[in-house]
Amino acid sequence: MWCPYLNHTMHHHAQQEALLSTAELEQLQQRVLHRRPHQSRPLDTPYAGVFNSLHRGHGMELHDVRPYQPGDDIRHMDWRATARSGKATSKVFLAERQRSLFLVIDRRPSMQFGSRVELKATTAARCAALLAFAALATRERVAGVVLDNEAQFFSSSQTLEGTLPLLQAAAAPLKTSAPSTPLVLNALFEKISHAAERGSSLMFISDLHDIEERDQPALLDIASRFDAMALHIIDPAEEKLDACGKIRVISPVSGNSHIIDTNNAALRAAYAETMQQRRRTLTQLCRRSQLPLHPLYNHRNTLQQLTQLP
Repeated sequence: MWCPYLNHTMHHHAQQEALLSTAELEQLQQRVLHRRPHQSRPLDTPYAGVFNSLHRGHGMELHDVRPYQPGDDIRHMDWRATARSGKATSKVFLAERQRSLFLVIDRRPSMQFGSRVELKATTAARCAALLAFAALATRERVAGVVLDNEAQFFSSSQTLEGTLPLLQAAAAPLKTSAPSTPLVLNALFEKISHAAERGSSLMFISDLHDIEERDQPALLDIASRFDAMALHIIDPAEEKLDACGKIRVISPVSGNSHIIDTNNAALRAAYAETMQQRRRTLTQLCRRSQLPLHPLYNHRNTLQQLTQLP
């Protein structure tokens, strides 16, 4: 019988390779740029400002006018003001001035798992690239932090050249050595709050494995400061086990290994219930913290999932 978990070994053999190549990043950029408005319905979430604004045009609140600058869209010229002053003048939209995106991209050991198509870390890197390219296409600033053995912060940029270091760090080969002291997400909340521009769209792209009840005050603070959202990266094997005999399970966090018999129906049922309870707990915590939570599966098309957010 086919067992999807055998692919976990294959993924670990490929750890020395980049999660996404330069060519793959270029392909993702082209997919964003070539999307059509009718392919996605409007989204009433922080994600709408990051992605769908690419297709809305600039039906945003007019904030001000200023002298024309090289690179300004000719469609945003204020011809009346230009005629009055004799100098080329551009319209400035409120969303255009204030929108920025801050990405929290998780590559820690728990993200180095994939039972079918790809590792969770690969999905996180792909998701981050799609969001960043969409933001750049609408002249939004992009910044972020990559969580690995340590936290790498990247400053805000409005250019592809300035944003590539962030995306390349997210897509780089995974670290093969575990850190002496594991990096804990809640220990970074304060640093993230200081690094991100107030009012930014802040996206957690993570499996959120170490988020707990004690984190609610910090999450509430983040929700009050930012247009925040959590994209919960999930592997299907984290929801239920298929019956495919005995398999060895290795914790990417502790390194401990166990052999389990997936043909044991009681074990599969207990596992599914445990994982469902964890999902319910996380969902309730995020709801109380006013942090929208959306699942993102690593065996499904990432772009399609992002455009179908409720």
